[in-house]
Amino acid sequence: MPDATVTWLRPRSRSGYSDTAALNDIHALLTSSQDGDLALLGDVAQILARTGRVMVRVRDIEVSTSETALGWPVARVDAGDTTVTVRQDPAGSGLLIEITTAAPAERDVLAVTLDGRALNPIGPPGGHCA
Repeated sequence: MPDATVTWLRPRSRSGYSDTAALNDIHALLTSSQDGDLALLGDVAQILARTGRVMVRVRDIEVSTSETALGWPVARVDAGDTTVTVRQDPAGSGLLIEITTAAPAERDVLAVTLDGRALNPIGPPGGHCA
């Protein structure tokens, strides 16, 4: 079996191109560019790549708390199409953690761990590995 190729998302060593230099270049680009939107985004991506960082989608995460009709606390985390609700289990003294997704694509990229142990690891759609 051949060794797997590992692609580091965050390089171990820092690039010689600093964050300050990147911000200065991006600012200069945004204030002087006459390019279209896609070309401009490509230029920004190249600047970020020189810093050793990659462009990834960042999710807005909102947290709220409330109480049940019995006065028990409920915490809710909304992150895009995924919602996590934490409350006391009505049938006992433990916690009930409910995770819901609004789209199958969200469920396919959801990773859940408990004390460092994967409960729902990310894997190929359908859950089968070769």
